[in-house]
This record gives sequence, structure tokens and C-alpha cells, in this order.
Amino acid sequence: MNKAIIVGIDAYPENPLYGCVNDAQDVASCLSLEQYDFDNKTLYNGQATRSNVLQPLSEAAYGGEGGETLLFYFAGHGEALGQAGHLVTYDAQNFDPGISLSHLAQIMESASSKFSHVIAILDCCHSGSAFSWTNSRPLQPGDIEREVPAVNESRCILAACRPEEPSIEIEGHGVFTSALTDALLGAAVNWDGDITLLGIYEYLAGAIKPELQKPVFKGDIAGTVVIGRGFPPREGPPIDKSELTETLSKAHQLVDQYHYLALSELTERNVRLEQGAKKCAHSLESIISWFNETERALPDLRRNRDWGTLTARVREHQKNLADISPEENTRFGRVVKHLGHGGYGHVWEIEGQNGESYAFKVFHGNELDDEVKVQRFTNGYNNMRKLQHPHIVRVHEMTQAPFGFLMDAIPGDNLRKAFIDKSDPESVIRLIIDICETVQHAHAQQVKHRDIKPENIIGEYQEDGRLVPHLTDFDLAYHETNRTVTGNIGVGGVINYAAPEQLYEPNAKTARIETVDVFSLAQLMFFIVTGKDPSGEDFSKNTQSLTRELHSWIDDRAAKALITLYATATSKDPAARPQRVIEFVDVLRQAESVIQMASGTDKIDEEDFCRRIGQLYANIDEYHATEAKCRMSSRSGQVEVLVTKLGVKTSGVTSLEIECSVIHALPVPSLKTGHAARQSINARLDKSIGNIPGVSRHSGTKGAYQVFLVMRDVPFDVTGINRVTQVISKAVDAIEQWG
Repeated sequence: MNKAIIVGIDAYPENPLYGCVNDAQDVASCLSLEQYDFDNKTLYNGQATRSNVLQPLSEAAYGGEGGETLLFYFAGHGEALGQAGHLVTYDAQNFDPGISLSHLAQIMESASSKFSHVIAILDCCHSGSAFSWTNSRPLQPGDIEREVPAVNESRCILAACRPEEPSIEIEGHGVFTSALTDALLGAAVNWDGDITLLGIYEYLAGAIKPELQKPVFKGDIAGTVVIGRGFPPREGPPIDKSELTETLSKAHQLVDQYHYLALSELTERNVRLEQGAKKCAHSLESIISWFNETERALPDLRRNRDWGTLTARVREHQKNLADISPEENTRFGRVVKHLGHGGYGHVWEIEGQNGESYAFKVFHGNELDDEVKVQRFTNGYNNMRKLQHPHIVRVHEMTQAPFGFLMDAIPGDNLRKAFIDKSDPESVIRLIIDICETVQHAHAQQVKHRDIKPENIIGEYQEDGRLVPHLTDFDLAYHETNRTVTGNIGVGGVINYAAPEQLYEPNAKTARIETVDVFSLAQLMFFIVTGKDPSGEDFSKNTQSLTRELHSWIDDRAAKALITLYATATSKDPAARPQRVIEFVDVLRQAESVIQMASGTDKIDEEDFCRRIGQLYANIDEYHATEAKCRMSSRSGQVEVLVTKLGVKTSGVTSLEIECSVIHALPVPSLKTGHAARQSINARLDKSIGNIPGVSRHSGTKGAYQVFLVMRDVPFDVTGINRVTQVISKAVDAIEQWG
């Protein structure tokens, strides 16, 4: 377990600061990445009182089970009162500035008995030359060295600058923490793909201009203190001086050539629309590709200031190309119209050369300097590319000029605009189930969407009138196996659909697990049923509105199940919600069964039983059924399912065999052998269906993976079909999960 307490204070009643909260948020975002996986406690401005800061520090040091690393980060004023140094908390009083460094030293010493590493990062010289009280002076790193000694390898101090220097703030961020954030995002990575404390300090010492300030690091480290793992390893040796000169010369030449091309092709609107933008995009794409390839081969270029200036010029040209308008010709075809926009970019309809329509999502040009947001946008594309599912919008190609990606254009509106027929309760429940099972598939591939709302689901109407949902916009997705940086600053979209932990603890682990999407699915269910946005705060009012709507058009028993589901799934405590989407779907299927029974379709003829299983699980025209068997694929197409009746008893029940076979490769890429992969799937299956009465499992031998599930005493009614589809769903979910 890695724990972090992160404090940022700007809003001091006297001598306010301007960049500390930004800095603290950036550090929290970095530490919440998979490579660090810290459980963060953040305290900003008025939250950062003396008692509020000391409480989590003391709990970590004196209570709990401890763990690998405890990290304390502070950005705010530091004061020395007499000879005693203090971190100035929000509620500071005259002669009582806040937390003394000696008290912090005691806590760190106690914590070192519970944690392997205890780290304090203090950017507390933002105070510059400001004085809050008569007998005080700004805290300096010399005070830290004197009052917070490092006595063993588990205690380290990293401070912003040397005693004689002020700390510099530029454009709302401290120079120290800006460099620290770059280091944590991968700039300080070593040749093993690790981020170490010494590596961070070495990067800071080289990245911060010495004429501004010099960071201070102290600690008795017997070995290497690794705080981040799994980054792309640093590549190549240090750059030879002649090679650096040659590389910078070529970079200057490429950027200057493009500058003159842009002047001739983008200045006149007609020229730009007809061919200019397309020509410039082609040229800039190759330049960006060269910059990226060169930086991968010579990663130390990132430390060079001239290289940084040139990459900034390239981003400016990218920004210009992001300003797309109708009738503009692109590499993919002609821009037809603007489809919409969100927190990450604008979406345009493109008419391709083959006459087909596509959607082109272009990142906001004015935010290309936001490295975390750019990476999150890239993460959204990568997640959509990896998730091969008929109800997830398919993406085709990512471009750098302009920065965006091409995807399928779904002929329909998002759920906020689409017509949902409330007079057909079965179709409404089926729509919600389809959405949930799509999210469930993403979770099986270790992807959490984290931005489920009406705008991110496109509804496509089929010829039979059925509304088929397509999930899109994975920009906020957290991918557990992604090896790229996927920051987590803030929450985009309609906040009514975001779980409380996303809003109030965005960097805590609870904001990156399945229960976040469970909460959003419950809020989305409210919207689909009522046609109105739910409140993000008054859940009792939401329940009242949902109750009124459900009782007006659905069976009371189904209504009660859905109301209870909504109440539990929107609990402020993530642990009180259904822990997995499949548990959410189970209740929906039960409600669906009750609705079918209420419509007079409870009993099912024996010869129609297999067909009804296919209809419920795979939808119309997506299965093949006879009187004795039903063959279909899972929603993702990765697993083939064959249901066979084994025999009928006189009591009106039957036994069924459910055969599940992996169609392509085993979905457990982290395991090296097929035997280990099959064992992993079997273990998950036993955990998932082992407690279901009347179900047994035995292994098959065909293909990459095959398993047989036998269900006994299944009645010929809606309840029986519901039981069968639940078992199929649980089995497919267990098989499709990545190991």
C-alpha cells in the first residue's frame, strides 16, 4: 500500500499565493497513475487546517497496517517563528503558524516503523520574502535540514530551493513542482522503466535553471528507493555533442520550412479550404513524426532548452490546424458539418472519398500544452481501439495534424436527443441492459469508462424500431494495463452522473474502480426512465421521482427491484454499491422477467425454450436456434455459446448444457502459457458461478479454451430463461476478463 497526504494552500487570509493548489493537484494526479498507485488524501485551501493535516499523517504513522511508501507533499507558506520552522496551515494564528517541522519529524520517525519509505516533499518557499507576523521570517530549506533530520534509509526530504534563494512561481505554477511533475510523468525514468527518488532529484537539478533556484535533497539511502514502476524505459546513451548540434539544426530547418508553407497555404481562406489545410497537415504530420522518433531515440533531448522551444513551435502549428470549418478538405475527405463538442474536442462529420460518412474528433487546439489532457485524449483513442465490441464505436486512425482521430459515424442521436418509447417497458429495460453489458465488457478488458452519461451513448434505430446503443468517448477511462501516462485531473462532462469520489477524491483509488461506473449507470437508468437529469446531491428526491415514474408504467414488483437497485448503486459509499456491473445487470434481468410474466408470457412452450434463450441473451437475428439447441456469440464476439437441452422431466423442468468456447486467442495475455491461462479462467469461473445452485462445470479439450456448464432443474418459464442467461453472462464475463 502506498499512501500520500497532499496539501496545497493559496487562499491565506494574509499574503495569498496563486500556484500552490495547482501544484498539489498536479502531484496528486501523477501519484494516482498506475505506475505509482498511491491512495491519495488531498487537502486544499480551507480544508488544510492544522488538525485536518495532522489527522491523516498521525493515522498513517500511529495506526493502520502501514505499507511500502508514505509521502507527504506540502505547497504553501513556510514560516520560521524564532528558531522553530513551521508549515503554515490555513487556520494559522499569530504565534501559532501551523505544523512545526519538529512535529513533522516526530511523525516521520514513527511512520518509518510502519512504512518502508517515508518521503517529505516541501515546496514551502513560495512565501518568497513575505512576512506574516512581526517576529517571523520565510521558511528556508536550511530550516528543514536542521529540524527534520534524515536518520535512516526510509526517510528522505526534497525541498524547493537552497537557503539563500526564493522559490519562483511562473504562470500559476511553482518552478520546482512543474519540474517535479515532469519527472513523475516519466522525464526522470531510468533504463529499467523505474522512477527513483535520486532520479527525480537528478532530473530537478538539471531541469531547473540554476539562476532561478536549486533544489535540496537529503536522506540516508542505503539502496535504490523506487516509487514508480512500469514506464517505458529510458532509451539510448547520453547525446554526443556533435549529434546534438546536427539534430537541432535539422529540427530548426524543418520548423522554418513549415512556417513558410503555412504562410502560403493557410492565410487565404479559399486556399485553405480547397487544398491548403490538407497539404499543411500532410507536411506537419511527417515533421511531428520525425520529432517523436528522434525523441524516442534520443530521450535526453527533453532536457535541452532549444529542443523544448522547437517542440513548442510545432505545437503552435498544430493549434492552427485544429481550427477546422465546413467544406475544408482533409486527408479523410470533405468536412460536412459540426456534430458537437465536449471537454476534449470538436466532432466533425466527414464525407469520405467512397461516399461513406465518418466522424473526426479533433482535440481543442488551445489545450495542446496540457500534457495530461493530451495524454488522456490519446488514452481514450487507445481504449476504444482495444475494445472490439459491436456496441462500442469503432475508431480507425489517429492523426497529429490536426491532433485527433477518425471513427465510425453512427446514424443516430445521443440518448439526450434520441426518442425512447416509455410505453414499452421491456424495450426500456433491454436498452439499459445493453448499455450495462457493453460497460461490463470494457471492465473485463480492465478499462473503466468513468464518464458514462447520455451524451456519450449514441442510439441507432434498427428497422424493427429497436434502439441499439453505442458507447463512445473513453477520454476519462482508466486503463489498468496501460503503460502510458493517464492523468486524472478533475472530472469532465455532466457532474450529475459522476460518482462522489470522482468529484471530491479524484485521485483516490476508489475513483478508479468499477463502482464508479456502477454509480453512473444508476444515474443513467434514472435519465432513461424519467427523461430528466438526476440530481447529483439530492438522491432522496431522485428516488421519489423514479418511484412515481416506474409505478406509472411498470409492474410493482419490477419497480420495487429497480428502485432498490438505484438506491444501493448511488450510495455515497462505494463499498455499499454493487461491486461489479454484472451484479447490476442481474437485478435488471430479474425486473425484465417480472415484466414479461406480468404481460402474460410467464410459461414457455418446450419447443420454444431455446429460441427464447437466444432472444433474451443475444437479441433478434443474432442467434440460431432449434427446438433442442441455441448457438450464439457473446456480445464482444470473443466467445461462442451453445445451449443444449439434455432431457425433460415430467415436472416441467429440464437440464441444460452450456458450452462456451473461445473463438480466437485466450483473453489472458499476461500469462505466458496456455495451461496457466486456462487455469486462470477456470478459477474465475468457479468464483463467479460456484455459488449458483444446480450448476456444475467440467472442462473441454477443443480449441484455445472450452468449458461445459450443466444446469439442472430449469423450469420452462421466464424465471428459468432468466437463470440461464444470468449463468451465460457470468461465464462469459469470467472468460473475457484479462488476467
